[in-house]
Amino acid sequence: MSTLAESRAPAGRVHVTDVERTFATTDGARTVLRDLTLDVAAGEIVAVVGPSGCGKSTLLRLIGGLDAPTAGAITLDQQGVSAHDESTAIAFQEPRLLPWRTIAQNVAIGLPRGTRGRHAQARVAELLELVGLTHAADQRPREVSGGMAQRASLARALARSPRVLLLDEPFGALDALTRLQMHDLLLDIHRAEPSTIVLVTHDVEEALYLADRVLLLRNLHAAGTEPDRPRAKVVALGSSSGMGALGSARSHERTPDLAPAPRASDGSIARLIPVPGSRPRDRGARTFTDLRTSLLEGLGVHKLTIKENA
Repeated sequence: MSTLAESRAPAGRVHVTDVERTFATTDGARTVLRDLTLDVAAGEIVAVVGPSGCGKSTLLRLIGGLDAPTAGAITLDQQGVSAHDESTAIAFQEPRLLPWRTIAQNVAIGLPRGTRGRHAQARVAELLELVGLTHAADQRPREVSGGMAQRASLARALARSPRVLLLDEPFGALDALTRLQMHDLLLDIHRAEPSTIVLVTHDVEEALYLADRVLLLRNLHAAGTEPDRPRAKVVALGSSSGMGALGSARSHERTPDLAPAPRASDGSIARLIPVPGSRPRDRGARTFTDLRTSLLEGLGVHKLTIKENA
């Protein structure tokens, strides 16, 4: 890697305090986020899940300065988030590459203003190497696969060395195998160029595999509120040395309830769940499947059956 990435700003800390977002509609005001408070530590990965209409993408846009809250405040390292804040970058489900430009030229679009010449070429080459697209630098979007196009989109988002990287269902349009490969690529990128990451996804397994914590939002306009129901018991795991990582627990160990107490019933946050263990995680581990069951129940999936000791 070149020295360009070494001068990057450190990962940012995000504070979301008592945020509300209300939109005017033909049927009157509609609130999609209410009383939402969240603290995302520098370098942390937080996944946001929830039913359609709960405000997942709205929250991402607010953090990125693409929208403004109706009430409350959002800060990045104690500074207010400005419109189109250059400390953040966002990647969407669709790569949104310019078809008439090469992959390298599309990545270069994300460079900070004023980056030119050898510095620009070096940074683009660095990013293409990071996402495994050096060989495709001169190809155009129609000449690469969907997974390669999504890699280029990630490289473009990383080009300005953002302190906060916002990902709005970035792997949702990919096939299952490519999606799994992109999960590992994202973790490789996070190790190479640590940013704070807020990831919106509909895939519960993806959220648990990638994130340090999972934020479950509720739809404020759904009929009724989430009922109280037993939560899955999970094993308290994790240590700095990697011992006791997710998947290494024994099934006979005591299984305390890791799910925190729910927020006020009229607020947007249903649960904020820490994911134990270090990455990469074992998707087949008992702890992983228990957490997945708990999250699916929170999303209203009540008939999931897990066969044990088959």
